[in-house]
Amino acid sequence: MQGWAVPPQGAQPGSATGTGPAPEHTVLTPADFRKILIKRKWIIIAGLAIGVAYAIFYIVTTVPQYEAVSRVHIDLSRSTNIGIEDLIEQKLGGGEDSSEKLQTEIRIMQSESVIMEVANSQDLFHKAPYSKLFKEHPYDGQLTPVQRYNLISAFQGATKVLVLPNTEVVEVHFQNSDPAVAANVANSIVDAYLDRDLRSRFEGTTRVSNWLTGRLNEVKKQVEDSQKALTDYQRQNNLLSLDSQGGNLLTDSLRTVNQQLAEAEADRIVKEARYKMAQTRNPDLLISVAPGTVLGGLRGQQADLMVQAAQLKSKFGPDYPKVRELDKQLVSVQADIDAEINNLTKRFAEEYNAAVKTEGLLHERLNTTKQEAFKENESAAQFDILKHGAESASELYDGLQMKLKEAGITAGLNSNSVDIIDRASLPPYPVLPKKRSALMFGFLGGLIGGIALAFFFESLDDTIRTSDDAEAVSQLPTLAVIPHFVIAGRKSSSAASPAEKVEQQRLLKVSPDLVSYVDPQSVAAEGFRTLRSSILLSAVDHEPKLLLITSSFAAEGKSTSAANLAISFAQRSARVLLVDTDLRKGTLHMKFRLSNRAGLSTLLARESGNEVYERPLPELPNLTVLSRGPIAPNPGEMLASRAMEELLAQWRTEYEHIILDSSPILAVADTLSLAPQVDATFILVRSGVTRKRALVRVREQLRRASARVLGTVINDVDLRMENYYTYSKRYDYGYKSNYGAGYGVTDDEK
Repeated sequence: MQGWAVPPQGAQPGSATGTGPAPEHTVLTPADFRKILIKRKWIIIAGLAIGVAYAIFYIVTTVPQYEAVSRVHIDLSRSTNIGIEDLIEQKLGGGEDSSEKLQTEIRIMQSESVIMEVANSQDLFHKAPYSKLFKEHPYDGQLTPVQRYNLISAFQGATKVLVLPNTEVVEVHFQNSDPAVAANVANSIVDAYLDRDLRSRFEGTTRVSNWLTGRLNEVKKQVEDSQKALTDYQRQNNLLSLDSQGGNLLTDSLRTVNQQLAEAEADRIVKEARYKMAQTRNPDLLISVAPGTVLGGLRGQQADLMVQAAQLKSKFGPDYPKVRELDKQLVSVQADIDAEINNLTKRFAEEYNAAVKTEGLLHERLNTTKQEAFKENESAAQFDILKHGAESASELYDGLQMKLKEAGITAGLNSNSVDIIDRASLPPYPVLPKKRSALMFGFLGGLIGGIALAFFFESLDDTIRTSDDAEAVSQLPTLAVIPHFVIAGRKSSSAASPAEKVEQQRLLKVSPDLVSYVDPQSVAAEGFRTLRSSILLSAVDHEPKLLLITSSFAAEGKSTSAANLAISFAQRSARVLLVDTDLRKGTLHMKFRLSNRAGLSTLLARESGNEVYERPLPELPNLTVLSRGPIAPNPGEMLASRAMEELLAQWRTEYEHIILDSSPILAVADTLSLAPQVDATFILVRSGVTRKRALVRVREQLRRASARVLGTVINDVDLRMENYYTYSKRYDYGYKSNYGAGYGVTDDEK
């Protein structure tokens, strides 16, 4: 049942440690849905009632409708034409599949021509509900456009044509308030469709035959023209052979030129390599590519002379005459080698240039041949088009000629593709209204609409309902949850025992909403004891003595909560002082049945002394109550006076717990002068009354006033909406709605 968050030991009230932000719900949980449904249950019940009432109204007001069914078999595989459709589909690749054809027949069955034929045959102009269309202008054999439109619309609304799955069986449904009319019209629809089908087939056969006769000469002329165009085109473009398998001269020429070009490219590459090797002027490389030249012999002769010269130089020295002669021979041989290298380089260059020129000529020839081949391909393509057109025209002419000859025979052999399986009979029971379905849809629709409205109103509601809402908005812990309880009426009986009469007299001394005293075993009294425990556990080493209870606006239960909290503290045998600091509309004197002729206002004005302190409950002599006294002309200045500070200091020394019942912060600023001087401040939030912005505003004003805010107390809560709480039984307690009943001015306040 308890729903408080106790700050850790040692944390200062209102500090960041003690009042960390509470996690906010970003996604609605099942518990949140449950809370919304409980809170808005009357909206949901109202939506459910409206849905069921509408369903009942629909059932009562709907005229019973009878539905007759006629079944036919539409066999589309039967050939009922002269063959032109088959010819068109074969040549053009068109035509509908069986499902599309069946849908076409269904649309014909629902066409306006069939409807008007049925209306005329059954005289629907004088039968309900169609007779209503002619009240202003009676039917005289002619229909106005509006009457025709309304008649067709009403007829189509009462007609359904269905295809049974995986079959060619078609059901014709027709609804009417008269079962005989429903059966007759369903059969008339089938009859009118059959008549129209036979008539359309006969007219179609005649129309196609006439058309074939007129078109045959035109098709014959087209065949002759296409054949002549094919011959002329072949002659103009010199197309001798277009056999794709045998090939032609141009293709052979293209293949030969391409082969020669490949050989020329290979020859050019070889000669280019020889030419580049010759440019290196390396005689050994030249000998490898031109072994049959004199360069090899000169190179061998040079080697022999160099050997001889080296031997003589080593034996006789460089000045030896034979050595000089050998040097002259070496110079001559080197000159011959250089001359031969020049000759080979020149020859290789000429061969390379000739190969490049040959390759270029073959490239040009290949491009020319390709262009000729492209042109011939274009001519061949155009030739094929003309040839295909000529063949198609010839085949179409032959087909038309054959179909025309068959028309006289097939026209007399047409068979109907529609068979009647079941003719409609008188329906025994009405199909509308469907009472069970209407009630179910009304129930579900009302339920869904009620839930939707519940969530809509919930989105518009910005009041605080649960401790989770308060923590998410204020970022303060919830110290206690005070449940909703109903104030029981006082019962008096002459047959009551003396003990019961004494108890009744005792309870008459206080207001019945002081449940901590009147009914200490109740759930609400347990909630105030929970608040007391939260306060005591907030700081074990230094319990807060001076406590301030405030709220955003009036009638949120501050006086009731303060009185019950004081009684809970007094029940621990602690010295408790309960002070009504709301000098404008305080109601503590009404809770304890005090006179209020003297109180805090007279004490601050030094018009009275200690006689203003009263002990209203003999059972709790340690509970002292100080009422507000007569209304003061300047309550804000009195609470902020030096005298008030002295009283607070005095009370700290005389009492263990001092509870101040203050005025609402957003209504007047009186409380802000007291908030910095107390040990802990509690913000009272009334479930379903306090708005989120008001709570945030109160928190901000207390923060700017340097008040030590310990947390919030959620008052008048429906415990079924707390996510962690589930009813195990129905408690006979609840909060009375008129919390602020004592905010009026009584006679003893004047």
